[in-house]
Amino acid sequence: MIKDLENIFKESHSNIKDTFLALENSKDAIITNDKWKRPEGGGGNTFVIQGGNFFDNCAVNFSSISGKKLPKAALGNSLVKSSRYGYKAMGISIISHPKNPFIPTSHMNVRLFCILNNKGDIIDWWAGGGYDLTPFFPLKEDCISWHKGAKEVLDKYNKRFYPKFSKNCNDYFKIPHRSERRGIGGIFFDNFTKMSIQKTSEMLIDITDQYVESYSDIVNRRKKTKFTKIHKDFQLIRRGRYAEFNLLYDRGTAFGIQSNGRIESILASLPLDVRWTYKKDKSYLKMENELLKFINRDWNV
Repeated sequence: MIKDLENIFKESHSNIKDTFLALENSKDAIITNDKWKRPEGGGGNTFVIQGGNFFDNCAVNFSSISGKKLPKAALGNSLVKSSRYGYKAMGISIISHPKNPFIPTSHMNVRLFCILNNKGDIIDWWAGGGYDLTPFFPLKEDCISWHKGAKEVLDKYNKRFYPKFSKNCNDYFKIPHRSERRGIGGIFFDNFTKMSIQKTSEMLIDITDQYVESYSDIVNRRKKTKFTKIHKDFQLIRRGRYAEFNLLYDRGTAFGIQSNGRIESILASLPLDVRWTYKKDKSYLKMENELLKFINRDWNV
């Protein structure tokens, strides 16, 4: 079963790479398709687009790792988490930092943790994942369509999932020291065992597909929007919030580091260019106030 699940994740990862490569559609970008192995067990594929006409930085990651002791950051409801048992963890993650400030940064992650006995059989498991949107110049149409897509895909499995997962997302993607959210939300869930492992894996891939569709729609609506240096400077400063959250609070980053993961792949989620500025001018503060009206409200549909 482990191998079948791994192949499902790999196929989805391959399809996503093709989609994001088509979005870039540039000969100027530096494209890296890096397949790697982990000394403790397993490996993955890190696909990165940098310095292109469309993406400043984009990472589409797949990993399937194994080990003897589950890291603390891999939260789960398992009653058998112990160094006596091995584990298998697989997942897909996407982070997109477009060049155009009018196209939001986006993030998606799906993951599956399996506890294995000494024969390699699954004796416990749980799943997690979700996606969220971080705009700099948000538009109501994009915020609504983003959440509608999330609701549609989850309603196929259980109509209670979207309200709960959407609230989870708002609660999780908070930046406490800034007293603000990272973006306009989406969905987030962890410790999930409400369905069979087969049905859950199907839901994870459907979530991945919906993310790609919803984000592509926003990209196609905004990709020709012209921007100025003022817009770009604002984007670079606001990207600092993204970096702060990932380095200080993100459990996925913590898991990667605690499991002796591949640091280059873990930190590929960070923006290529970012800026911290001590003194903000009036035009920045005005843009920030407008942005905060969007990201500190609920967009649940």
